[in-house]
Amino acid sequence: MSVCLITCDIFRHALTQLGFARGHPRLRLHYLPAYLHLQPAVLKERLLAEVARAETHCASMGCLYGHCFADIDAILEEKKIVRMPPRHCFEALIGPERYAELINQDPGRFFVERELLEHFETYCWQPLELDDPQVRHWYFEHYHQLVYIRQPSDPPLAPRARRIAADLGLAYQCYDADYGQLKRMLTRLYEQLKLIAHEKKSPS
Repeated sequence: MSVCLITCDIFRHALTQLGFARGHPRLRLHYLPAYLHLQPAVLKERLLAEVARAETHCASMGCLYGHCFADIDAILEEKKIVRMPPRHCFEALIGPERYAELINQDPGRFFVERELLEHFETYCWQPLELDDPQVRHWYFEHYHQLVYIRQPSDPPLAPRARRIAADLGLAYQCYDADYGQLKRMLTRLYEQLKLIAHEKKSPS
């Protein structure tokens, strides 16, 4: 049986760039849509449904998500699913040290990546009614800067990111993703999942 990783779709480009599945033939990747971040209750339901499907063919399972709904760790622990350590998805894309540095400098940073930028109107502007200046103020009054995490495979999205930042009344900054930490975390997780699968196959 294979080992499985359930992950948010925002990591698809990173995992493709790293060629992680090609280098680990027993690994099966299960992606869930990125927009589910905006609906934590629905994300929880979809994650549980994906776990139920994966259990039919996976000897062990890992999860590449941040702390994206309140009881995610309790649910995964109950089902013996290993979650990678980052508390936030963007932390996995730029590394925990860099993420902590940015947040400590200014917690009022609104992080975006390719998926959110390409679908900002559908995911945020329309459902949140951000065309209303008062609503925009309510949602973004505590933010000061939009931070675009640019990945190597991204099309030219900086102009779009700048426009969205201006529409939200935020300053703009761009940082390049750093996959080094992500690759190391994935490698450790894969080895852990292989060990769990082996222990299940050969109980003492």
